[in-house]
This record gives sequence, C-alpha cells and structure tokens, in this order.
Amino acid sequence: MNILKHNFISYTTVILDEKFETSHALFSKSIEISLLDIDNNLLQKVKFAYANKAILQQFIAQQLPLNFDNCFLEIPKELPRNQDGYCILNGFSANNSFIVGQDNEINFSKIIFENKVLDFTETIFFSKKINFSDAQFTAKSTSFEYCSFIAEQLTFHKAKFTDGDVSFKNTYFSDSRKDFEEMHFGKGLTSFVNAEFYKGDVLFTGTVFGHGKTTFKIARFGTGRTDFSRVVFWAEETSFEQAQFGDGDVSFRSATFKNGRVNFVSSKFGTGKKSFINTQFGNGNVHFKNSNFGSGKTTFRLATFGYGIVDFHFSEFKQGDIIFDGTKFSDGGINFRAVHFGTGRVSFKRSLLGNGNIIFEGISLAGRFIIQDSVFGNGEVNFAEADLKKANVLIQNVDFGIGKISFKDSKFNKLSLKGSQLDNYFDLRMHSCKTLDLSDTVVKGIVDLDAYNSKSHINEINLDGMRLLGRIYIDWYKHELKKIIHHQKTSWASKAEQFRILKENYSVNGQYDYEDEAYVEFKRAESKAILESKTKHNPKMKPIYLIGKFWEWLIFDKMGKYATDPIRVLIAMLVTYIGFSLLYVILGKFSDMHIISALFPPNDPRVMSIFPRAFYHSAITFLTIGYGDYYPSGITRWISAFEGFVGLFQMSYFTVAFVRKMLR
Repeated sequence: MNILKHNFISYTTVILDEKFETSHALFSKSIEISLLDIDNNLLQKVKFAYANKAILQQFIAQQLPLNFDNCFLEIPKELPRNQDGYCILNGFSANNSFIVGQDNEINFSKIIFENKVLDFTETIFFSKKINFSDAQFTAKSTSFEYCSFIAEQLTFHKAKFTDGDVSFKNTYFSDSRKDFEEMHFGKGLTSFVNAEFYKGDVLFTGTVFGHGKTTFKIARFGTGRTDFSRVVFWAEETSFEQAQFGDGDVSFRSATFKNGRVNFVSSKFGTGKKSFINTQFGNGNVHFKNSNFGSGKTTFRLATFGYGIVDFHFSEFKQGDIIFDGTKFSDGGINFRAVHFGTGRVSFKRSLLGNGNIIFEGISLAGRFIIQDSVFGNGEVNFAEADLKKANVLIQNVDFGIGKISFKDSKFNKLSLKGSQLDNYFDLRMHSCKTLDLSDTVVKGIVDLDAYNSKSHINEINLDGMRLLGRIYIDWYKHELKKIIHHQKTSWASKAEQFRILKENYSVNGQYDYEDEAYVEFKRAESKAILESKTKHNPKMKPIYLIGKFWEWLIFDKMGKYATDPIRVLIAMLVTYIGFSLLYVILGKFSDMHIISALFPPNDPRVMSIFPRAFYHSAITFLTIGYGDYYPSGITRWISAFEGFVGLFQMSYFTVAFVRKMLR
C-alpha cells in the first residue's frame, strides 16, 4: 500500500456495506478513508476491512486469531485484563492497517503481544495519544517497518521486547514527544534504520539495547531534544552512521557502550548541545569519522574510551566549544586527522590520553586549543601540518610521556608549552608561529627548531624559567634570537636568563659561534638587570651607577665583546696605542713634557724627531718592553705608567679571547 503518510494530518471515513475481499468472515463491512493535508485537500483514498472496537472485543472473547491485517481497527479505551493488569493478545497481527483509538487514545498499555511474528508493517497509528507503555512483545521478530505514528504524544515507556529482532525501519513519527524511556530490547537485531522522528523530543533515557546489533543508520531526529542518557548498548555494533540529529540538544550522558563497535560515521548534528559526559565507550572501536557536529557545544567530559581506536578524522565542528576535560583514553590511539574544529574552544584539561598514537595532523581551528594538566603515554603525538594560524594552542603542565612529538610544518598564532615536561624528541620545525612559549618547561629530551630546508617564521620565543637538561636545536641567525628576545615585554633579568640558557645549550651542542653570541647578549642583559635592580633599591645613586655602567660597557663590551672577539680586542689595542702616541706628540709640541733620549744629548742628530719618538715610546710602553733608550719626563711619566697598565690589560684580554677561540 503506497500511502502518503508524511503529508496528511487528518482523515474522513465512509463505511461501506460491502465486505473487504481479503478480510475475516466477521468483517462484514469495509471502510474508505480519505487522507487530507493541512488545507483539507484530498491526498489519497484507501479502503480497509472495518473492525470496530466491538469486533476486537468479540475476537478476544472467542479466542480467535487476532489477525487484523488490512483493517481499519478501533482500539477500545479498556481491554479485558488479568489480575496483574495485563491483557494478552495472542497471535496478534496488524499489517498494512489503520489503527485509531477510542477517545483519541490508542491504549496498548500493559498489553502482552504474542505471536511467532508480530507484524505491524506499513500500519498507520492515528490518535492524539498512542500508549505502548509497559507493553511486552513476545515474538521471534517484531516489525514496525514503514509504520506511521501520527500523534501528539507517543510512549513506549518501559516496553519490553524479547530476544527476537525488532525493526522500526523506515518508520515515521509525527510532530510529538516520543517516549522510549526505560525500554528493554532482547538479543536480536534492533533497527531504526531510516526512521524519521520529525519534530518533538525523542527520549530513550535509561533504555537497554540487547546483544544484537543496534542501528539508527540514516535515522533523522528533528528539532526537539534527543536523549540517550543512561542508555546501555550491549550490542557488538551500535550504529548511528549518517544519522541526522537536527538542531535540538543531543545527549548520550552516562550512556554505556559495552565492548562493541560504536559507529557515528558521517553523522550530522545541528546547533544544539551535544553531550557525551561520563559516557563509557567500552573496548570496541569508536568511529566519528567525517561527522558534522554543527555549531553547538560538544562535550566528552569524563568520558572513558577503551582499548579500541577512537577515530574523528575528517570531522567538522563549527562555532561551539569541544570539551574533553577529564576524558580517559586507553591504548587504541586517537585520530583527529584533518578535523576542522571551527571557531570554538577545544579543551583537554586533566585528561589521560593513553599509550596509543595521537594524531592531530592537518587539523584547523580559529579559536583556542588547550591541553592542560594532562598525561600522554608511550605513543607519538602528531600536530604536523596543522593550520592553527588563527588559534592559540596552550599545552601547559603536560607530561608528554616518551613518544615523539611533532609540530612539523604547522602554522600557529601562539603555541605555549609552558610548564610542561619534555622528555622526548619534540619536532618544532614549524612553518610559522607568532609566539612560541617554552617558559618553565623541563627539557630532558631534544627540542628541534632547525628547519633545514626552510626558515621557520617565529616572531617571538620565550625561554624564561626553562630547566634545560637536554638539548635545543635552534639556529641563532635564522630565528633572529637576539632580536626576538630583546623585543619581549619581559624584564632584563628574564632576558638575561634566556640568553644564558641558550649559551649553555650551544656550548653542549658544540655550536661555539652561537654560544659566543648568546653569551654576549646574556652579559649585556645581565648588566642592565643589575643596574635596574640597584637603581630601584637606591635611586639617589643612579648617576654613580651609570658611570660604572659606562666603563663596563666600554671596557668589557665594546673593547672585546666579553672576550669573544679577539679581532675586536686587537683593534681596540691599536686604537689605544695610536691614541697614546698622538697624546705624546701633542704634549711634546705644546708643553715642556718631553720624551727624552737616554743615549744622546737632546740636540744630537741621532735623536729621533718628536713624531717617531712618540710612537716608538708608546709601543715600548704599551707592550711593557722597557728598553730604557727613551724615557718620559714630567706628567708624561704618569701617562706612560697608565699606558703600560692598559697595554698589559689589553694584551691579557687578547690572550684570553684568542685562546678561548682556538681551544674550542
């Protein structure tokens, strides 16, 4: 029978004084039903055998087989019941029928349906209230396939099916509240494939699905609330593949999937909240592959996943937050490859992420990604090629276990590993990152930022408070570390500490040129930090501190870059020598202070003229040779003594810088 079930909302009847050709002998009349749409337009006319409530009661009284296939069946308000309040309908069948109720209620409450096969296929239930609460279905199979439930209120509350198959495949439920709470299904297949729940709440709260496969494949839930809270799925496979959940809230809170496979592949959610809080997923594989979670908040807080694979790859989230706080994953691995997380917040706070591989490769997000106070196991963690250039990724106070961690070729707005313990190999050869925060980390493994074939575009790096027990591979020049650290909005003490860490790291790595660069910047920042601290505690002494700072800058920094540049020391020595020599020339020309020959009288032609005499005496004095053939007079003696001290100092300075370079 091809009935336009989804379009009609009312009907009219005409009773015909003719027997329906396939009906039982007691059905002396037939009935013609006109199905009408919302505007009372005729959609279709259909004929049935006519079985009013009196005929049903007569069947029950005479204990006749309750076969009402192809019938228009009217259910009386009350049916005869035993002392326990139950009514037994033995051999009941209503295939391809049209069932209505007295006083706008189809009352099958506490009805025991018994038959080898309970067949309601293609039947229309039409009443304001349809009540199957506490009903029991005892059959090898029960079929509600292609049925339509047209009602303002539908309830199967506490209905129980025995161990046969139960099918609501292709069934239509009208705009109403659908109560399937605390139902109990047996060991057979339970199918809601392609079921259309239309508008209104759909409630399966507390229902127990048996050990047979449970499937809601391609089912469509409307704009109302969909609630599977506290449901138990015993099946080897539970499938919501390609299910559509509409814009209402969806809850699987405290639901339990035993050890079977859980399939939400290509399912689609709307704008409502999605709750998997405290859901127990057992040890089977869990697949959300290619699912669309819509715009509402999605939470797996306190959920537990077993030893199976957890697969979200190619899924899409839009504007809502995605919460995995307190979630426990086991060793099966987690796959978020190429997931689009939208613009919400992704949170893994206080989560246990198991020993399997964890894949975030190719994900994208324009919000915040938080992993905090969480523990990883032995598997690899892969953020390679992630598009997070509009996201802040905060991975803080995390124990990463012993697996490899990769952020290779990824793009970040901000990546923070603050306070985390990095015991293994961290591949931070990113494509770009505006801010990389490694402050307060404990590095026992290797942190690799050297992209050999290309430059990582990192605008800011923070190493403040790092405990470096392992190694960092980072190119001083490619990453422009001097510029990056100096541009930080941190104290000079913080900058000094970061340069010190880099200096020690480069020393361990044998990168001595980089070590020298880091050491110089460390000393410069340290000097400014000391000046800043002294001035803060005693501001009146600032002029004296500044004078001391000037001499430190001149002697230790400009003269030889803190003994890291012997060439600069040589140049400083040359400048000093020439300066003293010219000073001697000036003093000899414009004063009575002369450099006198100890070998010849003043007018002897063998005495050098003033210019070469000044340069010769300066060289002998600077190099502390002291031949004695020329000696100073007057104040020039004190100047010569000072030059001798400066020469001795600068030669020692050069020796230290030269040996430091050569021995490494």
